[in-house]
Amino acid sequence: MTWKKLLELRKEWSKRYDAYLLYKPEAWISSDMRYITGFTGSTAIFLQTRRRNFIFVDFRYKTQVRQEVKEGITMVDVPPGESVVEFLAGKLASLKVKSIAVEGNAPVSFLKALRKATAGKGMRFYTVSGLVSRLRVIKERGEIERIREAQRLTDDLFNWILDNVRPGKMTEKELAFEMEVWARRNGADGMSFSPIVAGNERSAMPHMRPTDSLIPERGVLLLDFGLRVNGYVSDMTRTVWIGKRVPSEFRKAYEVVLEAQKRAIDRLHFSGKRSAKEVDAAAREYIESTEFKGTFGHGLGHGVGMDVHEAPSLSPKSEYVLRGGEVVTVEPGIYLEGKFGIRIEDIVVAGRGENLTGSPKELIRL
Repeated sequence: MTWKKLLELRKEWSKRYDAYLLYKPEAWISSDMRYITGFTGSTAIFLQTRRRNFIFVDFRYKTQVRQEVKEGITMVDVPPGESVVEFLAGKLASLKVKSIAVEGNAPVSFLKALRKATAGKGMRFYTVSGLVSRLRVIKERGEIERIREAQRLTDDLFNWILDNVRPGKMTEKELAFEMEVWARRNGADGMSFSPIVAGNERSAMPHMRPTDSLIPERGVLLLDFGLRVNGYVSDMTRTVWIGKRVPSEFRKAYEVVLEAQKRAIDRLHFSGKRSAKEVDAAAREYIESTEFKGTFGHGLGHGVGMDVHEAPSLSPKSEYVLRGGEVVTVEPGIYLEGKFGIRIEDIVVAGRGENLTGSPKELIRL
């Protein structure tokens, strides 16, 4: 994959610039470096010219680069005690590049220091946005299989939750913790994000964090979680009812959300192209036609891959046109403040319309 992506990246910038620079500082959350080079370390600089590819690291990562970075990318070892910026400036000068595109997520302080280090050398730096992230939108077969693997383990975790949740005897935080322990013990690298575990009225807040409240003995439990496996992630939401009798309002709302999701997933099966807005509208317009009008306030979904939130966005404002091969979430919801929230979320391959989520979606009563 790397050679192909390197060539595609070069096409993105080479008509306007002499080189492209991607900087990942320490603890900066971004998978672009890993995607384009294979390097998983915490900090590095990737430089691409019209003919060559370089990755700059210090002594901490020399062995790791040799193990992870693919052929065609030359490692540049920054000498101990030397400023990375000064060293990079010297390399740029030796390569005789004048116009350099810098990926827009680079810190302002880095760009300012680089301009200072190259002052008087005739170089100009231009911020560009999303060159690597655009390459990540369409997933290759191997990427889809990794996402499928992560989702398969996530489905297993959901089954474990149904068998092991203790209503009235464990808190939301305790369940979230036990989910993370299960994930590690069963082969995941970790969670995709901090799990959302929300009971009753807290389920009406779409991104509610787990609290010290007990899992209800009767009522709603919303679970939004995913796992990271072999560098790729999953994301799913299920809403279950705990107790014998399911209130009619909850049952009606659940059926509306389920139907809205089905309509949107149907729109993800296509040949050619399809507007992301159109997919969002399939779910949104249906909910708006029911008694629950005005209760679905967030976008329908987002891309999933190395990160849990990637391009494209499925929303009323999205200008993206799906081409097939994108992996996206489909997660309509109904939120009744002070009562309950319902969200059902699967991950689907656009174009093929293939649902990678295997967990049941019919209303589950515990």
